[in-house]
Amino acid sequence: MKFSINTVVLISILGLFFSCESVLFIELEESDKLIVVNGTISNDSIFSVQVSRTRHILDNAPLAPLEGAQVRLYVNGFMLEELHYLENGVFKSEHFVPEIGNEYMIEVENAGLGPVSARSEIPETIPIKKVDTATVELEYHGPGWSTSEAYFQFDVNLNDPPDIENYYLLNMKGDRSYTQWRDTTVSYIDSIFHNGEWNYFVRDSTYSVGDIIRFNEFISIGSNDLIVEAITNDGILFSDQLIDGKPYSIRAMAMTHSLSSADSAVVDIRLHSISESYYKYLKSRQKHYESIDDYLAVPVIVYSNVENGTGFLGGYSSDVYTFTTFIPEDSYNYYSEFY
Repeated sequence: MKFSINTVVLISILGLFFSCESVLFIELEESDKLIVVNGTISNDSIFSVQVSRTRHILDNAPLAPLEGAQVRLYVNGFMLEELHYLENGVFKSEHFVPEIGNEYMIEVENAGLGPVSARSEIPETIPIKKVDTATVELEYHGPGWSTSEAYFQFDVNLNDPPDIENYYLLNMKGDRSYTQWRDTTVSYIDSIFHNGEWNYFVRDSTYSVGDIIRFNEFISIGSNDLIVEAITNDGILFSDQLIDGKPYSIRAMAMTHSLSSADSAVVDIRLHSISESYYKYLKSRQKHYESIDDYLAVPVIVYSNVENGTGFLGGYSSDVYTFTTFIPEDSYNYYSEFY
């Protein structure tokens, strides 16, 4: 009797849960579409920006470039030229390369959308005074196993200018190569006379031939340095909040195998002096990425300096330290098991 009563109670409780379920249909009104401007300008490349428009929150269609937009470039308040369209929403100057110390403004108009504008400047280049490098090996242990990983460690020395807010982006790029092996197996038919008849068989000879394929890519770097504010897809982001007007050496590292190459590799350590708008955009974008899979996180609004629209326009100047290294492409980290 007791079992029967408990069963009835349990069924009743489950019935209450299921009876309370309902499907809610929420209509999301589509907001007005806005022009999107995205671009970074520097004193070593021709001026260009990408122009598109916003989409509905549930729209997963590809980027919507505005091919027919009018994009005008102003320098210190005076119109310089109208940028011409290339592809994928990119508008580019014919030959104009921006300079440090000027203010640049973009105005964009497109039929059916409100006009927008964005401003930015290119900050002064902060030179790399010195780079110190070393190879370190970190060991990791667990129940029944141990492993080690070699890292390329580098310290970038700089002198931060006093009384000026400075923002930095540090990254690394490598001109490397790998061996693409080709199968050059050649089959030979041979024979042997045995028991009064010829017996034929295949004798193989294999020649290993490799083609050297070069590629140029950004190399993932990390840092535990005190002044680092974010590690983004674009590099290590920091400001001079803690080092204003002082010399400083920021330490970073990359996995050694990420610098491996079939022959010598040319590696660039790049210190970018970036505008405040570029800094705020990268920092807020990284926080947005980090909160995507966290359902308890507070939503992050990515920074924009586009008036009446969205996106960002930022500037940067760079100093580069280049060195050559050779780490064999077949180098692997050490791994062992023990019981």
